[in-house]
Amino acid sequence: MKQIAIIGMGPRGLYALENLLLALSRIHKQVNIQIFDANNASGAGNVWNTRQPDSNWINITERALVGIEKRPKISYANRVIEAFPSYHEWCNFTQPCHKPDAFPPRNKLGKYLNERYKTIENALCNLNSFNFNKLEIENINLKDSQLEITSNNNSWICDDVLLTIGHQSTELSNQLKQWQSYVATHQSLSLFKESYPIHHLKTVKNQETINIGIRGFGLAMIDVMRYLTINDFGNFKVINNDTFETIYYKSKSQDLKLIPFSLDGLPLVPKPLNESIDSWYQPTKEELDSFKSEIEAVSHQTTETDTIDFLTHPIAKIISRVYLDLKSNGILHDLSSSELEAIILNWLNDDHYNHPLIQDSNSSTYQLIQNYIEMALGTIPISLDYCIGQVWRHCQPTLYKAFSHAKVTNDIIDKVIALDERSKRYSYGPPIESMQQVLSLVDADILTLNFVTDPDIDLTAKGWTLKNSNNKSITCSVMINSVLDAPKLLEVNTPLIKDLLQNDLIQPIHSKLGIETTADGYVITPEAKDDVPIAVLGRLAKGSVIGVDAILECFGPRIEDWAKAYVKRLNAN
Repeated sequence: MKQIAIIGMGPRGLYALENLLLALSRIHKQVNIQIFDANNASGAGNVWNTRQPDSNWINITERALVGIEKRPKISYANRVIEAFPSYHEWCNFTQPCHKPDAFPPRNKLGKYLNERYKTIENALCNLNSFNFNKLEIENINLKDSQLEITSNNNSWICDDVLLTIGHQSTELSNQLKQWQSYVATHQSLSLFKESYPIHHLKTVKNQETINIGIRGFGLAMIDVMRYLTINDFGNFKVINNDTFETIYYKSKSQDLKLIPFSLDGLPLVPKPLNESIDSWYQPTKEELDSFKSEIEAVSHQTTETDTIDFLTHPIAKIISRVYLDLKSNGILHDLSSSELEAIILNWLNDDHYNHPLIQDSNSSTYQLIQNYIEMALGTIPISLDYCIGQVWRHCQPTLYKAFSHAKVTNDIIDKVIALDERSKRYSYGPPIESMQQVLSLVDADILTLNFVTDPDIDLTAKGWTLKNSNNKSITCSVMINSVLDAPKLLEVNTPLIKDLLQNDLIQPIHSKLGIETTADGYVITPEAKDDVPIAVLGRLAKGSVIGVDAILECFGPRIEDWAKAYVKRLNAN
C-alpha cells in the first residue's frame, strides 16, 4: 500500500485531506495516510487556534466566509465520513445587507475547522492506515526513490509528502539581532520577537506602570493592542452602534503607554461598514472576466514583458468606472474616464504620488484614521485611494487565480507581489471598530501616535528610546515585534526547511520569494535531481502562487488540483 505523509494540519491541510479522500473514494483505492502536526487543534492551525483569546479578531467579514463550502459525504475504505456543513450553515449566519458586517474572534472559525477535522478522524480512527502524529517533522530525505521523514529519532518511509505547514519563522533582522543581544545583558528589559501566540505577552499585561514599544503598525499590532488593554484596569465600550465610536474606560488607575511605529507610519484602512456600502466597489462579472483574460494573456504565455502594465492597466479601467459611478459619494471632480485612469496608474506606480482626489498622507495619523473611518461608513466623500483599495480587494481572487504559476520573469512576479502587498493596507484592512479602538486609546492617553513614522531608536540602560522628527522622545522597557516574517525561503530558519534546502529537494522561485512548484503543487527541484514526490501548498509557495495568506485560498482550486494530480500519479505507478 502506498504511503503519503501530510505535514501540517491547518485549514489547507484539512482541505487537502478532504480532497485526497474524495479523489481516492472515486477510484476505490486506499493509501496509508500519516498526518503530522504539533498543534492542539487539528484543522485550525496556529492562526485559527481555538485557545487564543477573543481579542484576536478575523479581518475578513463573516459574510465573505461563504467561500468555505460544505463537505460532501465521503465513502472511503468501507467507512463513511458524513457530510459537514458550510461555515455559514454551521454558525446559522444571517446578515441583512444594511446591517454592519460581523468580524468574529478567530477562535470561532478555529472551532469550526477543528470540528470539521474531528469528524474525519472519528470516522477513520480504527483504520490502521490512517494515523495522526502530534509531532513536528525535522527532516525529509530522499532514500531509494522514497522519502524518509524523521522526528525525535523516529522515522517513517513514505512515497509522497505534502507540506502544508503555513507560516515559518525566519532569520532575525539585523535590528532584532542587535536588540536580542542587548536585552541579554540588561535583565530589566523585555523583548518579544514574535506577537503570537499572544498569551506569551501575559508577563507584561496588567502592570501598573509600563511603556511598551510595538514594532509594526498592522493587523498584529491591533491584536497586541487589544490584548494588553482589555485588562484589570479598563476596557472598550462602543457608544454609538451605527459608527462603532468607542471610548476606553478605566476601572482603576494605570500608567500604560503603547508606542507603535513602522517605516512609513501609514495606518490600516477599515473595510466598508456593510454589504450595501461594499457593493459600491464591486466590479461587474464582465469586468472581472475581462480582467482575468488580460492577465492570462501574459501570465500563461511565454511572451516577454518588462512591465506589469498587463495588471495595472485593466484594473485601472475598472477602478475608473467604479469611481465615476460613485458620483455624489466621491470627491467632486470633472475628470473623464481616461484622465482618472492616468491618475490611478500614477498612484499604482508610485506610492508617494499626490493628487487632490487622493488622501493626503502628510495629514496627522489620527486624522487619516478618522477620515478613512468616515469613508468606510459612507458619511464623507470617498477618496480615490480608498476606492482603489476596495476595488483591488474585490479583484484579488481573480488576480490570484489568473497569475499563479505565471510564465513571466522572476522580476515581474516580484513586482506583482509587491504591488499586491502594498494594497493590503486597504484590501486586508480591519473592521471599523478596530480603528475606532485605536482612536479611543489615543484619546485615553494610552496609545501614542507621536512616534509612528520611522523614529530614531537608541538603546539605553532604561530601554529603547524613540525619538521623532520633532525631537520628542520616549523610552520603553518592553519591545514587541508585531511585524510578520515574509515567506522568503532562503531566510526560513526552521530545521525542516533548512534541511530540504541543504539536500537540494526544494529551491526558491526567486531569492526574495518561496518554493518553486508546478501548477499542481509539486516542487521543482534543481536540475540534478529526478522527480521528487514532495508537494507544497500555501505560504511557502509564495511566488509560484500568490494570495497565499487569505483563508479562502485554503479552500480553493489549488488544493483540489493537487489531490487530482496525486491520484493521477498513483494510478500511473
